[in-house]
Amino acid sequence: MAKERIKKDSEEINNYKHNGDDFIVDIYEIGNYQIQICIKGPDDSPYKSYLFFLNFQFSNEYPQIPPQVTFMNKIFHPNINILGYIYLSILKDDWRSDYTIYTILMKIKQLLKEPDADNSFFPEATSLYLKKKLEQNFEFEKKAKDWAQKYAIFN
Repeated sequence: MAKERIKKDSEEINNYKHNGDDFIVDIYEIGNYQIQICIKGPDDSPYKSYLFFLNFQFSNEYPQIPPQVTFMNKIFHPNINILGYIYLSILKDDWRSDYTIYTILMKIKQLLKEPDADNSFFPEATSLYLKKKLEQNFEFEKKAKDWAQKYAIFN
């Protein structure tokens, strides 16, 4: 069942991509239970103009169990740790079997635009992000852009 669902979800992503969703650049099948997706940083974020790769690792129980999703590029973000693991509630306790890969991608897009400071996964990034919100400090954006320039692909 997992393979069929992954295939169906991949087709859904390709439909959105071909209908003008420019957040999703490409999707690559790596193996039976693994895909990689190239995304473009959202326009209203410090990641604008950069491409990032996400790795989706599925169990044979997908969609009953969420995939493990990681960034393959380093990214300076409060909810993504140095190893690329993402803190996103729908990948943990709030998972529902009717969620698709596209649902996850849209949640990641939202997270890139609006980090969740209450669920920090990278303390340094969270500290700078909170400072930005309180003091109109731009250190977070600068460091996020610096990391994007260093570890992501300029588009």
